[in-house]
Amino acid sequence: MSGVKRVKCTGIEEYEAAVAANASSKPNLFALFTGTPDSNGESWCPDCVRADPIIERALENAHTGSCFITVYVGDRPTWKNPQCPFRTDPKLQLKSIPTLIKVDSVQRLDASQCSQASLVEMLFEDE
Repeated sequence: MSGVKRVKCTGIEEYEAAVAANASSKPNLFALFTGTPDSNGESWCPDCVRADPIIERALENAHTGSCFITVYVGDRPTWKNPQCPFRTDPKLQLKSIPTLIKVDSVQRLDASQCSQASLVEMLFEDE
């Protein structure tokens, strides 16, 4: 794999701490918001399961020095709650998962876009 640092976190507070701790990776700081894995290690979110291998393949070609934060948004009831912090956060305003973003940028891929290899590759390649 390329020289990409990987960080995993759960919840919005851990996400904000991970972004702050890895700010030196900007502009190549990415975050994937996804469903929390179940006891079998697989996300409850079928779109997330579909997108995961595509994102993993594209990540192999990300710039050296990039940081990739996997953010678990919680179980299905937590995510579906309209007051879920990921939905209400003014910067994030997530509407669907998976969502892949370039932190502190307008670049984002939502749900089905995360399963399109060309779009995911473009997000990682852009400076």
